[in-house]
Amino acid sequence: MEMPMLQAYFDDRVPGNLRLARVFWLEGVLASHVLFLALLAIYQYGPAIALVAAVAGFMAYTAWIMRRIWLNAPNVERAELGTMARVLTIGWTINAVTVCTFLVLAKLGGQPLQFLG
Repeated sequence: MEMPMLQAYFDDRVPGNLRLARVFWLEGVLASHVLFLALLAIYQYGPAIALVAAVAGFMAYTAWIMRRIWLNAPNVERAELGTMARVLTIGWTINAVTVCTFLVLAKLGGQPLQFLG
């Protein structure tokens, strides 16, 4: 019997088949920076409901990329690099959730976006 799609997605026995470097740096680091810049633009220029929707999308992306990195972590020559990618991704995820929570709270409270000031 075939495993349901959602269950298969969370099954660690189903390995990723992409190089970790591509998943981590391009789909993870680069994409998350671009998406976060979009969040900041929405914070500055958009209504609160748009920010809430964008943050929800960013959280979905965060869950997706965390899982993607986790599955592709073994696809390296040195195992410690895969472990480092997993640990860094967990830390990044915690940070992303925290920062997004405070962005939404600040937007709902009417706080302007402030940089170094």
